[in-house]
Amino acid sequence: MSPAEIEGLQAALRSEHVAIWGYGIVGASVVLESRQAVRDVDAAHRSRRDELADLIRLRGADPEPTEASYELPFPVADPTSALKLAASLEAGVASGYAFAVSRSHSQRAKAFSLTALTDAALHQTSWHQLSGVTPLTPEFPGL
Repeated sequence: MSPAEIEGLQAALRSEHVAIWGYGIVGASVVLESRQAVRDVDAAHRSRRDELADLIRLRGADPEPTEASYELPFPVADPTSALKLAASLEAGVASGYAFAVSRSHSQRAKAFSLTALTDAALHQTSWHQLSGVTPLTPEFPGL
């Protein structure tokens, strides 16, 4: 299988690892009414991470492991900054999948990555809306 495709999938996997770690912080910091949405998005990322790991294994490579921790892009001190972190995490995921799309040769990897990129952009928009950030949507998600 193409080393470029594996490189793209690994980049997407790294972005999923960061998102899953970050959603732990988001979930601990948002208001009670937002916690279910955070849990749902976190579960979606965990599922996608597992699918990515399988895609990587099918290509004869070992999925990159998660780190023990990651650096936050800014302090999270209240529910609004937690929602902004969630949007930032989704921007990172979108970037990881945009790279994966650019490296994908197989239809399965390309379709998987495009779907994940779209979902990340939608989640980012939702978090922007809840936190009052404008513009709600990035002009070119993942780029």
